[in-house]
Amino acid sequence: MSKLNIDEVMALQMLGLSTKKIKRTDLEAFDRLYNENPELEDYIDKANDILDLQEGMGIVSISCQDPDFPARLLAIGDDCPAVIHCKGNLDLLKSDKAVAVIGARAADREGNEKAYRLGKEYAEQEYVVVSGLALGCDAAAHRGCLDAKGGTIAIVASGLDITHPCENKPLQDSILKNGGLLLSEQVIGVKANPTRFVARNRQQAALSEAVILAQCPAKSGSLHTMRFARQYRKQSLAATFPRRNQFNEGNYLLLDNHQAQLV
Repeated sequence: MSKLNIDEVMALQMLGLSTKKIKRTDLEAFDRLYNENPELEDYIDKANDILDLQEGMGIVSISCQDPDFPARLLAIGDDCPAVIHCKGNLDLLKSDKAVAVIGARAADREGNEKAYRLGKEYAEQEYVVVSGLALGCDAAAHRGCLDAKGGTIAIVASGLDITHPCENKPLQDSILKNGGLLLSEQVIGVKANPTRFVARNRQQAALSEAVILAQCPAKSGSLHTMRFARQYRKQSLAATFPRRNQFNEGNYLLLDNHQAQLV
């Protein structure tokens, strides 16, 4: 199959085609779509403007038709993004060993310590540690990995020109400085919102062989990620604590319902 260029793939995204359809579109099919949809010319121009700006920021875009696109993302089928945008060490996407360490933003001290320790221990075992650059457990997991001199991937819900939350800008800079990677399916200028956070959670599960819940309450976005882990047949793990309380109730709900194993 003749592959499309990245600007052509992004133009098809703007046209509204699903990733499944984009993956099947070759140059001949693209030419037909181009003749049938005159707006594609404008979309290609817009894609190239975005790509030029992103290249100036050190952002590399990879399409689902590119041989360097992560196989673990392709494996999730219709949920796979058509394009990912990356900044930093792309070699981390090729690692056979990757785990996601996740948890609540409003974790207590025990939860943050657990996330830090998990990030550090898995990095010491040469796993890439995947998380979401959020406050709380995510940030702690990234820091634990960095302190062990490991490689960490921060998957975010905004374009890579935006740090969300802004308090984690020093952590983001440290990730890049120390051989880590930032990844998003959003182009520059796009802000995070609830739908994009769920999509970010989906990618965390997809890129990892196991998803580890450090700590979360009974209602938490982290449980979305654990649901995706089960859907994608990833190993689902959850930490335990000396006392069951409101901060870690989500962990125990998963364990009680046999939806996660002890870590």
